Amino acid sequence: MTNLSNTIFYLSILIWLLPPFRQYKTFFFSYFLVLGIADILVFFTTKFFEISSYDFYVIVSFCLFIALQEIEYLKKKKMMFIGLGLIVICLSFFRIEKNPYIFLIAFLHLMIIFRILYLFVMVAAEKQVINFFYLVLAFYEFTILLKFLNFLFPLNVEAQTYFYITTGFELLVGIFYTTFREDSRKLVYQLK
Repeated sequence: MTNLSNTIFYLSILIWLLPPFRQYKTFFFSYFLVLGIADILVFFTTKFFEISSYDFYVIVSFCLFIALQEIEYLKKKKMMFIGLGLIVICLSFFRIEKNPYIFLIAFLHLMIIFRILYLFVMVAAEKQVINFFYLVLAFYEFTILLKFLNFLFPLNVEAQTYFYITTGFELLVGIFYTTFREDSRKLVYQLK
């Protein structure tokens, strides 16, 4: 890695450690906690245990999806989520090409986007408000999805530039979620 890449990587780790503190005692706390510790765990597992980051990001992506579920729903569908979790964990230990991993990660992030948009629509319908907290989070997840899809279907953009632009945006999103919570009035637009 270059010095700029290292700086961005360590800055990203630092910034994404902060949102869980701001989101404490909210529905999104678990989601931001997983995001906050994911990069640190990936760093240590790849450096000290020589585990592929793709192996680990499959598990992280699944944990992010789980973190966006209601506790009651998880309890009701416990066996399904345990089964899916075991499948994801087993898949992460198979030594196969990286494309199936990336496809699975991209699929999980697509499911996360759908879940965030579902939550956005439910809040909009129930409270008659547009909460930009959800839209920024969906857009953030969309940038992650694009990063992984770029591995499967290379875009006609310079990879390093694309990485810096998307990572810079993701750092701004980390700062955004360190500042704002779901219940922040500045993010809510009343429809009626």
